[in-house]
Amino acid sequence: MHRIIDWNELWKAIHATSPERTWKDRDPAATWDKRAAAYHRMSRGETEATKQDIGFIDVRPEDTVLDMGAGTGRLAVPLAGRAAHVTALDPSDGMLGILKRRMEEAGYQNYSCVRMKWEDVGIGRDIEPHDLVIAAFSLGFYDLWAALSKLDQAAKRSVYIFWHAGEWRGPEEMGLYRAVFGEEEAMQRGYQDYIFPLNVLHDAGIYANVRIYPALWETSYISVEEAVQNWVTMHHPDLRDRTPVTEFFTRVLRKGASGRLEYSSMRTTAVIWWEKGRDSQH
Repeated sequence: MHRIIDWNELWKAIHATSPERTWKDRDPAATWDKRAAAYHRMSRGETEATKQDIGFIDVRPEDTVLDMGAGTGRLAVPLAGRAAHVTALDPSDGMLGILKRRMEEAGYQNYSCVRMKWEDVGIGRDIEPHDLVIAAFSLGFYDLWAALSKLDQAAKRSVYIFWHAGEWRGPEEMGLYRAVFGEEEAMQRGYQDYIFPLNVLHDAGIYANVRIYPALWETSYISVEEAVQNWVTMHHPDLRDRTPVTEFFTRVLRKGASGRLEYSSMRTTAVIWWEKGRDSQH
């Protein structure tokens, strides 16, 4: 079939225009080591989104699962309670340290951690193929097809990818990013949406399934000041004027039943999945 658009080359071209993305590419471990604690504080309350995402995954008690870009274990930890073994792969010691602590707190020992960049992993050398391979919001690579192809190689049965549909944050949050960074840079800090990986796969003869759904993302803080500091650590450590961030969290945080200040947002999400050997030419 004649290709009008080379989706992987278009992804590369857009990726290269963002200083934020190319900076992360150089040393993702250092980037996420500095942000690990802040990331965990931000994501620790995402129970509904986590349940929803896991509901799409056909995991069986005998399965081995590879979570690529596992972070602090949002999916890896609950999946360890359903699968025979979970391998959590991430370049950041800081992220994996929190994941290990969460596994221990949950009483799970059926897991292993691999601290590597996905670009450097050799399937069959560094990790063996797993029944299921998962990549949840972890496709921030310059060469998207190289990353997707390796996910496919690593899977015995199925691959599941979770990625955003439309803008990479909800409308309220995008308003904050635009207030802090400006229109152009706010978009450069995120990534192109699910249609890119879906079409890159299609061009390679992998005809994946896709479902678009609203996901409820929740977080909580002890104070507005904690929320502001956490956001700044995650997104703009050198920010001098924190006024837009303070105004945002003062407006959106609401006291919950626990007494903590809570914030929730709906993000339109895509789950892309395929089964090996079905409806594909790979």
